[in-house]
Amino acid sequence: MSALRRTLAVLAAAAGALLLAVGPATAAPSEQDQEWMVVAHQGNLAEIAAGQAALQQATTDVVRQHGQMLVDDHTKLDADLTAAAEQLGVTLPSEPTEEQQQTLASVKAQSGEAFDTAWVESQIASHRATIAAGEEELAQGSEQSVKDLASAAAPVVQEHLDALLATAQDLGVPTGVPAGTGGQAASASPVLAVALVGAGLAAVVLAGVVLLRRRA
Repeated sequence: MSALRRTLAVLAAAAGALLLAVGPATAAPSEQDQEWMVVAHQGNLAEIAAGQAALQQATTDVVRQHGQMLVDDHTKLDADLTAAAEQLGVTLPSEPTEEQQQTLASVKAQSGEAFDTAWVESQIASHRATIAAGEEELAQGSEQSVKDLASAAAPVVQEHLDALLATAQDLGVPTGVPAGTGGQAASASPVLAVALVGAGLAAVVLAGVVLLRRRA
């Protein structure tokens, strides 16, 4: 019996070593994960380009400071994202969306104070869209490494938005711009709407179940 136990122990140890050598299987990122990575990457590229435009054309120091912050922070965020995408086998586009490029071109066509105003307004819209897309990934994503990226980006983007809103108030820029109009998360918005509707239906069903139980 002792010999059998020793044999089983040896086999178990060998199996454990084999599992450690192979490593845990990495699940393929879901469609939601891949979609967020693409949206976030294009958003980063758009913000970097917008930041560079602010450094070149802004007439106020505060807008130029915003521009430098966007270049620095979104370059770092995108470096982490592209490294993860390569590891997960997710193909990322090489440039912002056409809508993002058109938005920036429209802003860059302005000059003087008009540029500063248009730039801040467009960045408020795009950062709100980025936050919405990140919240969707955190709620519906399945690959933990991707959700970690969204979680890490959230406070950075929120800090940008808070600073932009403060500057908008100083410059008299309207801040009631709905998320998504900047084009940064346009592809994610319909999915978010479906998720919200689904959550509402689930709440109604749950309320009905509770009422039936009470009556019983």
